Amino acid sequence: MALHLAVTPADAPLDPSNEQARRWLEEELTASRYHAQPSILERLNELLDRLLNARPEGGLPGVAVPIAVGLVVAVLALVLWRVLRRDVGRSADGGSSRALDVPDVPAATLRAAARAALERGDLDAAVLDGVRAIARAGVERVLLDDAPGRTAHEVAQLLASSFPGEHAALAGAADAFDAVRYGHRSATLEQARDVLDLDTRLAAARPERPAAPTGPSTPGATAPEPVR
Repeated sequence: MALHLAVTPADAPLDPSNEQARRWLEEELTASRYHAQPSILERLNELLDRLLNARPEGGLPGVAVPIAVGLVVAVLALVLWRVLRRDVGRSADGGSSRALDVPDVPAATLRAAARAALERGDLDAAVLDGVRAIARAGVERVLLDDAPGRTAHEVAQLLASSFPGEHAALAGAADAFDAVRYGHRSATLEQARDVLDLDTRLAAARPERPAAPTGPSTPGATAPEPVR
């Protein structure tokens, strides 16, 4: 694709000053056609070639060449930095990095922190600590093992087997946790209250054991008791 270089107009001097060379380069790089083009690296390279060959006698003056090269390198570094930052951000938001990150403290401590956050209006902290309290309580009641790296949705699915009536509420709490913790969104008052209300209901509820598989009965066998 041809580059319509604007740095060397027909009536421009063939021996520009350093300031003129720098201005031409800045005008070219800020032109609107660069905002939506896919191959900026190739165009920067072509621009540099044009600058270095602007005069038939051998290019720009010696002092202007480092300036032109420096500007092109700076723009290139900025482009690469933005690309790398975007890719790292995407990587950090996906996969196993979405762990629930529950601190090793009692559920009661996390529950108290969540309620204190709600009272002072810190809705994000209320959601995060509220979901962490639900997960820690599940470990304390031996409904979950203390395996690290679980996501909020994995915890919700496991707890839903013990509290089937709270399946939708658990999924909603996990969604709210991910939105705040990893989606950089602000929690709403409704979400914070829903999480804390869910924690209260689970703490008071009697969990159910999954149904035992059907088969020949064993003499003296009894059905497993639900955990408290």
